[in-house]
Amino acid sequence: MLKKLKRIKRFSLALSLLLIMSLFGSVAADAQSVVNGIVRQDISPSDKVNHNHGSTMVELHDGTLLAVWFSGDGERDGNITKLVGARSKDGGSTWTAPFTVYDTLDFPDNNPVLFVDSQYRLWLFYNVIYNGQWVSAQPKYMYSDLGNYEYTARDGGNPKWHYPQPIYMNGDVMAGKGTFSGGVWKYGVKGAEVKYVAPSSVTANTYLDPSQYVEVTSWFNPSDKRYITDSFVVAMKRKYEKFIDYLQANKPYDDVYNGRTQEIIDSLQNGIYVGSGSSYSKYEPPIIKNSIERASGADNNSNTWNPMYRRLGWQTKNKPIEIQYNGKSRLILPLYSDSLALSICVYTDDHGATWKMSEPIVGAGTIQGSLIQLNNGNLRAYFRSGKLDGKNGRLAWHTTYSESSDGGQTWSIDKVDPYLKNDGGFEISKLPNGDWLAATNQETKRVPVDPVQSGHRLTFSLLKSSDEGQTWKSIMIEGNNDLTVSKDTYEYPSVIVDHYGNALMNYSHFINFNGTDKRMGFAKVAASEIQTLFDSVVTATYGSSTPVPVINNVPTIILAKNAATQMNFTLTVGGSVQADGDLHWSSDLSSVASINNNGTVTAVGAGTAQITVVSRKYGTIYKCYITVTP
Repeated sequence: MLKKLKRIKRFSLALSLLLIMSLFGSVAADAQSVVNGIVRQDISPSDKVNHNHGSTMVELHDGTLLAVWFSGDGERDGNITKLVGARSKDGGSTWTAPFTVYDTLDFPDNNPVLFVDSQYRLWLFYNVIYNGQWVSAQPKYMYSDLGNYEYTARDGGNPKWHYPQPIYMNGDVMAGKGTFSGGVWKYGVKGAEVKYVAPSSVTANTYLDPSQYVEVTSWFNPSDKRYITDSFVVAMKRKYEKFIDYLQANKPYDDVYNGRTQEIIDSLQNGIYVGSGSSYSKYEPPIIKNSIERASGADNNSNTWNPMYRRLGWQTKNKPIEIQYNGKSRLILPLYSDSLALSICVYTDDHGATWKMSEPIVGAGTIQGSLIQLNNGNLRAYFRSGKLDGKNGRLAWHTTYSESSDGGQTWSIDKVDPYLKNDGGFEISKLPNGDWLAATNQETKRVPVDPVQSGHRLTFSLLKSSDEGQTWKSIMIEGNNDLTVSKDTYEYPSVIVDHYGNALMNYSHFINFNGTDKRMGFAKVAASEIQTLFDSVVTATYGSSTPVPVINNVPTIILAKNAATQMNFTLTVGGSVQADGDLHWSSDLSSVASINNNGTVTAVGAGTAQITVVSRKYGTIYKCYITVTP
């Protein structure tokens, strides 16, 4: 009997231990299943004096983070604008006080770009503005080698940099006037003017292939016409011709409305002039003609035909990419010119000792490119859209892209991406599993709100693609898409992936826009949660718990004018319903349908309004239409 009791006790003890272990295992499993969502933190403190913008961030080889941005009294016209930085040694949870990284005395420093290459060299690219206009920008770089930039080595302060070096834009030498000799056109070794042939020199016996020149007229002497044979200018002209052919054949901007593509073509070819005589309420010169004239030096009022405005005006924005090409490590940096409304890449095969220019990448104002490498080894560059001199906003809110199969030297004809949008700077990065991430101002206004579906900076999103940009999913990192209430803006978002696989984002956070508080923001999505957040969903019911029907592929509720209905939203994250999502909802046309804090929708007037629901914690987005009948 005693033995039996002992066996029972041992069994009970074992069972108790199993239950306890099971309980702890359950608790551990529950702890592991907890989803923290999007973590946000300010990099810099409140600043009601300086304009803080254009941040970049990098993970150093010691696992710490370095962020740099520009701060001062303006952008291109600032006198005290300089590069400022901060560090984090805990993955972005806390940041050091900002410190000066570099200051070109009396000239503004803009658009810093940080990058660590395969040899652990830390690069800092940026541009200096010489006369208060983007056309006077010059890209420069500094670098810091191993042992001179780590957190502990610099006590959490500024890296020890080598002195700044400029990146010169050479291309064809300024060879001046060509002469025909021995059956070919020959040019000098060096001259003061762009490479050209005088039209009067071209005869039946001195043939010049029309595809090898562009006829350009001086702005200051109508009789001074030249055949510009400079390869950069010729490439601009020919690639613009092919881009126009692509637009006419595919009409990629007509997803906004029929005829929108033709409006883009008209802006490129003819410009936009609203007004009469010499008085214009809107004056936008033709991008193709004016940019070619500028690249030729035809508009240089100090030294006509000297292409000074092509050698200057280049700016940094996004990170370079390092690839293996022809047995060497090649660093490729995207640059853009507001004054020409196009981009190039510069590349070095010798660790920065020399740099070479790519051919121009033209399109609908292709600026601020972001580079990524495809599985087949080709490069793809995505661009936002701009206009000449950066003064007239966006030509369109679609991104465009071009590809290179020769290490960034030549680029395909630009194409319009059917999904990715932007309203400013953006950046693309790659996860360890090969998926792509894009940080961008993805949300745009609908046609009933804005006929051209313009973008805005009241939100920014993180997008993920598992098929190299063919399709994307989106979560909202900042903002709630309520265009009638939100006053904060989230600008120039960028994204990197650290060695853990976490998605780290930095951006300009302008609080109460038109106010003065401008700081740098930081957001993080843990590697273990990236897929979970992108798989999260919001479902909706209305009335007596009726699921919202899908009409023409869009969830849509039809209401009669003055009717009201109750909407309820359910958030599912990681397979479980979550009540802590901090859901916010809004209507983009309250004159058609409004929604109150309790989720009651009221039909106000005939038309269609869009209800957007966003989880502040998880970034989940839900949209549906409310169609109101008279």
